Amino acid sequence: MGTHSFNCKIIAIAGPTASGKTTLANTFEKKIGVNRTTIISQDNYYKNFYRLSLLERKKLNFDDLKTFDLNLLIKHLLSLKNGKTVQMPLYDFVESKRLKNTKKIQPKEFIILEGLMPFFDRNLRKLFDYKIYISADNAICLARRLKRDIKKRGDSIESVCRRYFKDVLPMQKKYVEPQKKWADLIINE
Repeated sequence: MGTHSFNCKIIAIAGPTASGKTTLANTFEKKIGVNRTTIISQDNYYKNFYRLSLLERKKLNFDDLKTFDLNLLIKHLLSLKNGKTVQMPLYDFVESKRLKNTKKIQPKEFIILEGLMPFFDRNLRKLFDYKIYISADNAICLARRLKRDIKKRGDSIESVCRRYFKDVLPMQKKYVEPQKKWADLIINE
């Protein structure tokens, strides 16, 4: 298959932290078929803060748009749309840094990108064929985030709550919620 004949559709899913973006992406993959679908998490495109100490990295606001390497994400999505394989970075949430390993992503008929704010950047937004925004109650999101971050990321209740009210909610109002205006579909969780 030549790069000019490859036809790839990108579905982007945005929404607040722990709103169900990954669950929706996995549901689509199951319905469409794993052979026809690739899921990419925007979380893997955090900038590489390896030069900072773990303590310094833990203080970063990862809900700020500036922490994402959007140029690399755009480059990778364009490559996939053109039928080329990419090496997606992998992110370690316990260490708050990129892993040295990458994951080989093959172009498929459907790319599902899920993340906090994929619609916010105009250049990124232009790549999407369909945009879905998940709207969810903050109390539900906090409860899910507590469960996830304590179990999978080794955080304490206090650290999750502190980060949620100090970083997550202000950035949600600044970057995440305004994306509703660009969505083709809004799902109320």
